[in-house]
Amino acid sequence: MSKPFCTLFALSIILVTCHAQTLNTSTTCEPSKCGNLNISYPFWKKSNTNVQEFCGYPEFGLECLDDQAILILPTNRYQVTDINYDNHSITLIDIDVLGQPCPRARHNVSLHNLPLSFSSLDFNLSFYFNCSSYPSSIQPIGCMKHDKYQSYVFKTGDGAESNGYDWLRRCEEHVVVTVKKDEIEISGLITGFGDAMQKGFVLDWMRAQECAVCEESNGHCIFDPATKQSRCLCSDGRTEVNSCEKGTRTPFISLKNYCTFFLLVKSLLIFTTLLNSLLLLRFRI
Repeated sequence: MSKPFCTLFALSIILVTCHAQTLNTSTTCEPSKCGNLNISYPFWKKSNTNVQEFCGYPEFGLECLDDQAILILPTNRYQVTDINYDNHSITLIDIDVLGQPCPRARHNVSLHNLPLSFSSLDFNLSFYFNCSSYPSSIQPIGCMKHDKYQSYVFKTGDGAESNGYDWLRRCEEHVVVTVKKDEIEISGLITGFGDAMQKGFVLDWMRAQECAVCEESNGHCIFDPATKQSRCLCSDGRTEVNSCEKGTRTPFISLKNYCTFFLLVKSLLIFTTLLNSLLLLRFRI
């Protein structure tokens, strides 16, 4: 194999690799949809990404099942009904209660160390299930009566719950459920909790600590599951370690410029090869 041909072959391989990587980088942060829900940074659609990297927060990957977006929190799976990118809020419904006329809450909502917090639009309901004894002055949940056991619901921390009665010792289980304030009346908890649970609750998301510097420079975090490291994707297609600010660039040529350089080299090589071929053909004639 001649030296010019080897050079041309090597440059072609490099260009194909550059093109594939540049294409992957430019489409990594593209918005997507699940049913009628728009999915954008810092959320990402799991089925849209490869196993190498994704654009967004690691915990904010959404599954799309039958056109329904699903977010997995530490204690359960939740259907996502709305994402408000202006006020950084997300509305969730516990999958366990969907379609249930008398929904039985089975777990508290746990956020652990996720960049999420409960919204000021919410308040909590305290459920006490299968109580063996209970004050006769408090109305039980009619649809949850089981033999001699009764179940009760209160707004967390209100007078009826904290009147000195030892609910935790008298009942088999205590679960706290979050609902939206405007979906239920305190006076109608017994009959209205089911509809309120079907409407879900709101969480606010905060800037992830590891992405703060990147996002402040108008970049987006790209996360690599294999190395468990994040990088900063800039608007011009280059990636940096932490920030897109000019003073923080890494000392090597960015992928975009690197590939542009080789594209020019290859074009020049092809032009020179064609010109030489034409000259040789002319001399032969």
